[in-house]
Amino acid sequence: MTDNPVLHAMEAFSEKHSRDLAVGPARWRYYALGQGPAVFWLTGGLRRAAFGYGFLECLARTHRVIAPDYPPLMTWPEMSDGFDAILAAEGVNRFALGGQSYGGLLAQGYLARRPEAVERLVLSSTGPAAYGPLWALVDDLAIALVRLLPEQRVKRLLAAGLGKVITTPEGGEEAWRQAMEHVLVNELSRADVVSHFAVAASLIRSRRIDRRVLAAWPGTVFVLTAENDPTQSPKDIPAYAALFGRQPLVLSLGTMGHTAALQDPEAYVELLERALG
Repeated sequence: MTDNPVLHAMEAFSEKHSRDLAVGPARWRYYALGQGPAVFWLTGGLRRAAFGYGFLECLARTHRVIAPDYPPLMTWPEMSDGFDAILAAEGVNRFALGGQSYGGLLAQGYLARRPEAVERLVLSSTGPAAYGPLWALVDDLAIALVRLLPEQRVKRLLAAGLGKVITTPEGGEEAWRQAMEHVLVNELSRADVVSHFAVAASLIRSRRIDRRVLAAWPGTVFVLTAENDPTQSPKDIPAYAALFGRQPLVLSLGTMGHTAALQDPEAYVELLERALG
């Protein structure tokens, strides 16, 4: 994998922009780059923000961008405490909050935790976090399965599942597939996979995503969605409206798919800039 261009670009991005922070027993890595209005960006299920090196560097031309990796934590309070600590370390008190896919769930939870700090919310290829208690049970079942199966099998199943929805640049599909599989199989642990479901279940059970808090928040909700994204549903926009007490502003990603930020970073950032103002 040493000749993989995606892994090389990720490593270069990390060497240039990464910072480390201890929050209790957890070790956090995050990326801080650019100047301008602050954007706190929460990455998706790949758990490594450096996969977004292309669009993050584009966005950093006009914004100060802070994007964490996710350590293998097991509760929503641990995760959100880490977010707080990163922003405090960077001296950021007000920011635009963005989340892609799994990060969109975390972003909605974090907005409910810190509505006074968030100026606007950008949700990309994700869904409304209007989950009932049964969803936490689904996460519990997934955790039980992850703990039961051999670790390498778990990670290869996750790689296969993500591979069905991830969109990458034409002509570079194999390099991206290999890079993602390398990170999932060789860098992430079983605890990372458990964390993916455990934090979501913890957030759902906490009932922190309070419709009253979200409706009282004065900011604007932007939803970026692609017409060929299999994770998106026509029911999402009405559900967002019910959750936030108002219609979100929808920006079309066209046919850039679930991970538009990877497929076409420049075009993706053009849309992000419209949302960020």
